[in-house]
Amino acid sequence: MKNQEFIIDNCQVTAILTGNLQGELAAGIRETMLTYIADGYCNFNVNLTKVNTINSTGLGMLVNIQKRALQQGGNISLEGLQGTVKAAFDRTRLSKAFTILECKPFADKP
Repeated sequence: MKNQEFIIDNCQVTAILTGNLQGELAAGIRETMLTYIADGYCNFNVNLTKVNTINSTGLGMLVNIQKRALQQGGNISLEGLQGTVKAAFDRTRLSKAFTILECKPFADKP
């Protein structure tokens, strides 16, 4: 899961994802996030600003994590939807199923 960043702040996990959210990458992110849920974390913020594309595997992974988080009394919010990623959420109407936040700018690491 090269270039994926997970930050824990209090009881929230922020995932800053990069690349094409599909296939093995989506499966790896799913496993990581399920590990956080198993460890007691149930609130997630997923930053998709640096995600180029997303397919049904990536969308399904996010739906699955949302379901698990809700079962534990938590939530998942998404930010940074743009371009083809935003179009995929709109086309599937998943933009109505998730909390979508305005994108907060963040500095790239040197």
